[in-house]
Amino acid sequence: MRVSGRRTVENLNPVPIDMTMNKATPTARIVLDTSVLISDPLSVHAFAGCEVVLPLTVIEELDGLKSRPDEVGRNARRALREIEDIRLAAGGSLEEPVHTGDDCWLSIALNGVHNTTLEHHGLDANKADNRIIGAAIGLTKLDESTVVELYSNDLGLRIKAAHLGLTAKEYRPQQTYNNRGEERSAGWTTIEAEHQIVERLYADHVVPIDAVPGAEQLDLNEFAAIKNGSASALARCTKVGLQLLRANTPEAWGLRPRSKEQRFALELLLDPEVRVVALDGMAGTGKTILAVAAGLEQTLEQSRYDRFAIYRPIVAVGRQEVGYLPGSLEEKLDPWMAAIHDAIVALTDTRSYADANDLIDQLTDDGTLTLESVTFLRGRSLHKTIVLVDEAQNLEPSVLKTILTRVGEDTKVIFTGDTTQIDAPFLSEQTNAMAVLTAAFAGQELFGHIRLREGQRSAVATLAAELL
Repeated sequence: MRVSGRRTVENLNPVPIDMTMNKATPTARIVLDTSVLISDPLSVHAFAGCEVVLPLTVIEELDGLKSRPDEVGRNARRALREIEDIRLAAGGSLEEPVHTGDDCWLSIALNGVHNTTLEHHGLDANKADNRIIGAAIGLTKLDESTVVELYSNDLGLRIKAAHLGLTAKEYRPQQTYNNRGEERSAGWTTIEAEHQIVERLYADHVVPIDAVPGAEQLDLNEFAAIKNGSASALARCTKVGLQLLRANTPEAWGLRPRSKEQRFALELLLDPEVRVVALDGMAGTGKTILAVAAGLEQTLEQSRYDRFAIYRPIVAVGRQEVGYLPGSLEEKLDPWMAAIHDAIVALTDTRSYADANDLIDQLTDDGTLTLESVTFLRGRSLHKTIVLVDEAQNLEPSVLKTILTRVGEDTKVIFTGDTTQIDAPFLSEQTNAMAVLTAAFAGQELFGHIRLREGQRSAVATLAAELL
């Protein structure tokens, strides 16, 4: 996929490199921090008309990360291979800017770190982050007529860089797709309308989009609460217009929605035509339990899918990693799957852990339910499966493609997560897989997204999520 003349995380094929002389000259120098290359290994091609400069420290940091067995390590290796391909095509050196074929230039800054400025501000020049800042300052001193911008997903680095006079920005892969501003849609909105529109919606069950002022802002599969005084109607944006939601409230595995948001979420979760669903929201809003209930309902009751596969990223809160935990792989995954167990407990008639564990054991033994790490998804092919990717805010954007390219025609994928609680390094509220997904797929007929805001777990949980 190519948008605005640049490569994106959706296109992982090597770029043909044209080493012929190009009369154009870069309009700016873009210094990239290591965190940018980890979030998007092809970001060296992302700045059309500019020279991308990589301080040598960045190459050293990538080299130190490449042995990691997770997505950070994979992206470090991918970034190094991309840089190496460009270096070899350039004849063996990137000391001078090289045209990469995407209207971009690439160079590696071997020296030029402005140690004087760093020392003057009390920054240790031996630290990698400070050396990257120093290299960017050195470029501004080298040619004051050329704009220099530093991109980093490290908040601390950006703060330091900005206070040393640099233009410091966050790199957001989804900017390529999202031209509608910074605020992401919640997936539904409230529209004040004339009473005739509400009456017409109940009478005809559908009204044209252009008949409802304010509805033109909705994407496909977004919802609206249409109000006129005490009269109201809930509707969904479809290809034929605003469609009234059915009178019977949807139910999944005995679970009924407690709010409009949850009602909208269940509409998407239970619709086989909406094959990719994203549920975003703070703790206690019901994301996971809604997704689990919908998965069990469509697998066990409706037999729409043969298997319910649940995946979670293995990103610890703190420093504990899977390898340090005792036992088999299943036993190691248990702490990360505890939230899934809790959701199934809440869905049992007696809310019993014993009943929930019996159900899980029965379903896992016959292969109907699988609980796995996202790490083991690469290379799989998913057919007639409903897939839940929980805690998706901890996934790098590149993992998004890995997951979605595993999906067969008869499979549905649900992503749940809280983009305000990110435990993975190199990710932010704007650069994680959930944010990229909702920006990239907005308006697609097979996609739906709801941001849940109302806490349902308990008054204590809601208050803690809002105030702490």
